[in-house]
Amino acid sequence: MAAKKKARRTTHRSSKGTKLYAVRDAKGRIKDIQSYKRAHGADLKRMAKGETAKKKPAAKAKAKAKAKAKVKVARAKVTKAKVAVRKAIKKAPGQASKRVAAVRAAVKKAPGQARAAMKRAVKKMPPKAQKAVAKAEKQIAQTVKAAKKQAAATAKQAETVVTKVQESAEKTATSVIGQAKDLFEQASEAVESAVKTVIPGESK
Repeated sequence: MAAKKKARRTTHRSSKGTKLYAVRDAKGRIKDIQSYKRAHGADLKRMAKGETAKKKPAAKAKAKAKAKAKVKVARAKVTKAKVAVRKAIKKAPGQASKRVAAVRAAVKKAPGQARAAMKRAVKKMPPKAQKAVAKAEKQIAQTVKAAKKQAAATAKQAETVVTKVQESAEKTATSVIGQAKDLFEQASEAVESAVKTVIPGESK
């Protein structure tokens, strides 16, 4: 049996001069007209049976190259992240000390700021409330002064008591020492007299 004729394509030109493909059937009748550029691009994308075995390794090589490129990019990102972490760790102590200094400065400024805030709040109050606040402040100042005076007086009293105790202790110690000396002298005299009475020939 004779082999069947395959459909074929013939090239043509349009009125504007663009190249065209005329798709024909086995009998030579035109089935479709395609632009040459689009049909040629589609032909290039297709692979024949003999070309598939040759082009598979190339596709694998491209896939490997893409994978390697992705790995390199990932490694570069990891190294950048490590460098950023190291820099942050190095900067951490300095930043912490700066924050501590800032906190200390804020603590030092806090009493003054609180006083200023109190003054502002008092100024915004009605006059009766301002008078009441002023009286309360005076009473607080008076109580503080009295407490200070009492503390000073108690401290002075404690000092005087200590000095008196020291003086009395010194006096008693000196009196006891004098009495001991007298007793020692009396004992020594008694011993001498007893010796004289026992040995009368040696007395001068």
